[in-house]
Amino acid sequence: MDAFGNTTGQSGDPVPDQLRSLFNNPDDVRVQGLPCALPGLDSLAVHFGAGARTVPHQHVGGQHLVIVEGVGVVADDDGVHVVRTGDVISNPPGAWHWHGAVPGEGMTHVTFEAAGDFDLDVEQRDWDDAYPSGLGA
Repeated sequence: MDAFGNTTGQSGDPVPDQLRSLFNNPDDVRVQGLPCALPGLDSLAVHFGAGARTVPHQHVGGQHLVIVEGVGVVADDDGVHVVRTGDVISNPPGAWHWHGAVPGEGMTHVTFEAAGDFDLDVEQRDWDDAYPSGLGA
């Protein structure tokens, strides 16, 4: 970490026990806490290995994702959307969604959300069927 708190180049840490249920394969995900100047707001870099993703969830206060590397998907009520480096996604408060890497490539995003604000008690739907194996870069 440099004098400004930047952690560029680090691959993050294993998913902590309290967050493992948020991912389909937590062993293929790394998380890296980032400094955030706004009180009550969490900022994390989340590194998804190929095909790793979150399970369906929602955030009471909403969530913003910035794709910083790779190719991924964000799924919501409107379908599965391919996202790439430079894309910014805003999930409205309470919106059902999931996100992660495409099967053939990893993806890293930075997330901004209220501290500890995620709810896994949501409808699962057929989220595996909505993730076609041919989806890729």
